[in-house]
Amino acid sequence: MYPIPSSLERLFENQPSIKNKVRGLPNLGSRIDGTGFSKDVKKIADVFSIYGNELYQLENERLKSMETRSLGGGSPMRTPIFPLCQNKMLETILSNDMSEYPLAAGDESSRKEIVKYLEKEGFKNLNGLNKDNVIFTVSTTQAFNILMKVIARPNDVILMTGPNYGLFTFVPERSIGATVEILPLKEEDDWYVNPEDLAKRIDEINEKLKEEYSSKLDYVPRVVAFLNENPHNPLGKVMNAKNKEILDKIGQVCLDKGVFVIDDIIYRDLTYDRKNLSLPMASNEKFFDNTITMMGLSKSYGLASLRSGMIVANEAIIRGVRNYIFQSMDSSPILQGKALAGAFNATNERYEEYDKYFNPIIAEYKYRLELLKGMIEGIDTIEDKEQRLLVEQDIRKYASSEFNVKNLLEGIPDVHFVNGTIPESGFFALLDYTKLKGKEFEGRTISSEIELLKYMYEQEKIKIILGQSISWPNEEQLIGRVTTALGRDELVDHIGAMNKCLRKLK
Repeated sequence: MYPIPSSLERLFENQPSIKNKVRGLPNLGSRIDGTGFSKDVKKIADVFSIYGNELYQLENERLKSMETRSLGGGSPMRTPIFPLCQNKMLETILSNDMSEYPLAAGDESSRKEIVKYLEKEGFKNLNGLNKDNVIFTVSTTQAFNILMKVIARPNDVILMTGPNYGLFTFVPERSIGATVEILPLKEEDDWYVNPEDLAKRIDEINEKLKEEYSSKLDYVPRVVAFLNENPHNPLGKVMNAKNKEILDKIGQVCLDKGVFVIDDIIYRDLTYDRKNLSLPMASNEKFFDNTITMMGLSKSYGLASLRSGMIVANEAIIRGVRNYIFQSMDSSPILQGKALAGAFNATNERYEEYDKYFNPIIAEYKYRLELLKGMIEGIDTIEDKEQRLLVEQDIRKYASSEFNVKNLLEGIPDVHFVNGTIPESGFFALLDYTKLKGKEFEGRTISSEIELLKYMYEQEKIKIILGQSISWPNEEQLIGRVTTALGRDELVDHIGAMNKCLRKLK
């Protein structure tokens, strides 16, 4: 074997995390200023390290021979590609006219089509919407990364709800050295954002930043953005026309306090109430210039692997994003924009295809939620008799011979959905395992979420996303986020295995 070149040795000194192969998640990174993640983000990093890598160290020969039962994935249900997205991409490929680089903001004709869709869906700009209010990105994750570089400075704060999409919490700290702070959601508010709590939290943080940095820097860091997920990830709560008052109050608080609203509506098309989709913040013209909307195809249109996203915002924000794209990668791939224009256009054909495409998908998501509910809380909790019969048939059809079907139909003792969190959109559910605290099996005591995860992995190779991974606001509870996007057979298998191992605890 040849010796390691000195060039690689120098590289390893600077980036030790890439020296050795790691099974599982890649390195989560660190703050750009070289310091550790902030308190709230470090909690998430610690548990992601266990979920993504350390669990594999528990494997013995029995576990190595088993398939992982992952209930923690973030991919949507497997569906066909939305036909008009597919048509747009195929037309572009078959035209044999892809030899030119697109503009940094993305294909102009596609952006013009999307503007018509935005107008039809109620987006309002006092100065009129135009193509320069839209820019394409490689996923909403890249969009969020770039936005941090455009709107934030080191030590500024991005405010997020708890719970949240945990992987987004790392972005501001890695990309610009900003800090993430959490606004805890509460059951008494039905898990919606409380505008008064939001205003108070912004003031508290700004006062703290002023005291800490006014004599240290030539600017005073402040809260620069609030991430508003609508529908919410992972709660699945939807703010639509029925909740317009809450949405307007959130918009007004942020406008008054000089805080951008980053309106993440990527789950909008998975809203279960098809006549009341989530209401974009930018549908109120008063808030348009203070709102940065993120949209994409990953969750709803059968195109997660395309990594196609976009931003809708004031032209100045778009120029900042465009500059960064140009300086880092010149322009986004043209197929991203074409696919977006296939999904988001104002033609009658689009709306006809939309209903044909989404109605069965939403029906299946709602059914899989009932299937999960029946296996967690017991089949008798399903009120609709026809649904209850179908769920029982699927449980009996897909249950492994090693599972006790009677137990599956009864549910999992001491486990239930978190109060008030039956989702209205998306494909996540939050389960409360708190009553398992203190229970034991063969020397393993369930004292924390991490111990629960390790126990389920050692017993049946089950993985869930823990409450600590999503900034769950009550640290005394044991919370798990599970997906309903798996096939019916996989759901029955994975929850059946969970039922089997949790019933051993005494």
